[in-house]
Amino acid sequence: MAGTLRVGGKVLAIHDSGTDEISLDSATNTSNMSFDANHAGIKTALNASGDAPIYACRAWVNFDGTNSFSPNPSTSAIQDSGNVSSIYQTAGGDFTVNFTVDMPNANYCVLITGETPPSGANLMSVGQVISKGTSSIRFETQASHNYVNYNLSNINMVVFS
Repeated sequence: MAGTLRVGGKVLAIHDSGTDEISLDSATNTSNMSFDANHAGIKTALNASGDAPIYACRAWVNFDGTNSFSPNPSTSAIQDSGNVSSIYQTAGGDFTVNFTVDMPNANYCVLITGETPPSGANLMSVGQVISKGTSSIRFETQASHNYVNYNLSNINMVVFS
């Protein structure tokens, strides 16, 4: 059965019985709608099952640590990102990622990965957090065999909070 949902005389949604789809009126529903992150419909849309809660990634970046970083801080090193405004290079393998929107606190979880250091050997790279703040995070990228800082060509960082 097709129908229209109205509140206070304004059209909020329209149901199409032919497709069984509900479309929201974009003129009425701009940014005032919210859903619980653990709502069953959200979990289905994200292909997440079970009762464990869902937590979103608050910031992420993929960048080239071998970039010239000119000017410093730079956006040219960023290959893709979300909620990252720029990256500052303090020294070789020493980076500060600046967030576009601050984190609610500095107790977030961070994961840093990178490609093999430029030594020719099959070594693992390590991301070591130096400091965390609500507006930025500073870390070093190193080789696991000697813990020397390296400018890796493909560095990834994600923040969960």
